[in-house]
Amino acid sequence: MKTITAEQAAALVPSGATVTVSGLMGNMVPEAVLEAIERRFLATGSPSGITEVHPWLYGSPDGTGLNRWAHPGLLKRIIGSTYILPALSKTAEINRQIFDNGVEAYCWPANAIFQTLRAIGAGRAGFATTVGIDTFADPRRDGGRLNANAKDDLIELITLGGEEHLFYPSFPIDVALIRASSADGEGNLSCEDEGLTQGILLQATAAKNSGGIVIAQVRRVIETGSRHPLMVEVPGALIDYVVVNEAGQQWEYGKNEGTVPATTGAYREPVPEFAIPEQSAEKVIARRALMEIEPGQLVNIGGGIPGALMPMTAEEELLTDKIRWSVEHGVFGGFCLSATHWNPTAITSPGWLLDFYSGGGLDQSFLGMPEVDAAGNVNVGRFHDQLPCPGGFTDIAASTRKVTFCGTMTTGGLEVDVTQGRLDILREGRRHKFVRDVEMVCFSGRRALERGHEVKYITERAVFRLAAGGLVMEEIAPGIDCQAQVLGIADFPIRVAPDLKLMDERLFRPEPMFLGLER
Repeated sequence: MKTITAEQAAALVPSGATVTVSGLMGNMVPEAVLEAIERRFLATGSPSGITEVHPWLYGSPDGTGLNRWAHPGLLKRIIGSTYILPALSKTAEINRQIFDNGVEAYCWPANAIFQTLRAIGAGRAGFATTVGIDTFADPRRDGGRLNANAKDDLIELITLGGEEHLFYPSFPIDVALIRASSADGEGNLSCEDEGLTQGILLQATAAKNSGGIVIAQVRRVIETGSRHPLMVEVPGALIDYVVVNEAGQQWEYGKNEGTVPATTGAYREPVPEFAIPEQSAEKVIARRALMEIEPGQLVNIGGGIPGALMPMTAEEELLTDKIRWSVEHGVFGGFCLSATHWNPTAITSPGWLLDFYSGGGLDQSFLGMPEVDAAGNVNVGRFHDQLPCPGGFTDIAASTRKVTFCGTMTTGGLEVDVTQGRLDILREGRRHKFVRDVEMVCFSGRRALERGHEVKYITERAVFRLAAGGLVMEEIAPGIDCQAQVLGIADFPIRVAPDLKLMDERLFRPEPMFLGLER
């Protein structure tokens, strides 16, 4: 292991290389090295023609993370599970380059990237999975392609044991750019200040066993052997170069900028006080979603209403100790803060955790619902000029025995009153979410039905179930006109259950419901 500067690290990345980069938004991003690569390219035109591979999005404000690659000629190809989210930036340079066909752009489910990296490191031919059948990753749909420049078939449809699988062939990794908290004198990496591990071991192994190099950015170099061996995330035998950036933080930028020791396992603290969310359409949905959970269940929550409101609403309802939260980035237990948890009970590898999910380890998942169509398909990945892509959504939605999608029926100016035990629509949203065909199939309704999974769609005004032939409305909010305010604003026919029920009126009152999860 050799300690070098960020500029020296940038000089080690050759043109035409395939590079894998760690990070999640502002966490564990080797930003100093990325900045040096960007400066080198702008000054010299090198390195050029790079293929970049990332399991999670990294970057938040414009000009950071993934956006540092968005210069004409720097990238040839990019493969990721997620790109810059609209909530982080609606003007992200890398997303714009993809839409403008400035790069060959592909999207794979997150675990396909982690497990392909594992296959590369193990010298295997590739990774085969049933996850992603009949979604954007399926060659019969998009094959993971995001734009017209993406012409190559990177994902193959094969049959194993009489069942269709998607196969992701291995390819060499020339450079792994990763970040950790500390490196000792032998290069052993630990992540004590990060709250996550981000799969950096898989990335380092893939590069090392491809004959490539591994460059790790850390906050400090410590004495050899001063970390407990169980704390070593990547053995020093895999590390070629270390770049020290003493100014590094757990979250380099974005709304979480800084370091929060209670999310890293350094010590435990009481959950900080937060304002109880006011009554709203979104809170109605979060409350109704909580009613689906049974005590002790292991539950995953995704972006949007589930991640933003379900943990806080559970806290208000005194349910936190009855639910075991888990997020695909690798965390179990504690109070869920989306990517990391306050007082986590375990911090694991996302590659392992997504495998656990894929094998059916979750009891339930609650995921966002920006678009749903007549077949029950859900899109969270592409909306006109915005390109968040699904991350771990497809892995989770395809594998959970019971999955519940959460979202309002319309968006863009929706105003409601939910204080009198009923729902009154004061102003309808401009955009309808129940569309005839979603723009990007991130969850396949047909596939879920074939596998016997239970699928629900919870909105502020009605609850739907996926059945053969499409959606069935099972509950309606008090005060809502079934035809005008539900069936009439969907772009496809929805059946009404013969025993249609009213949603619990307590959902539409400001005081806590005290659910208790008694079952």
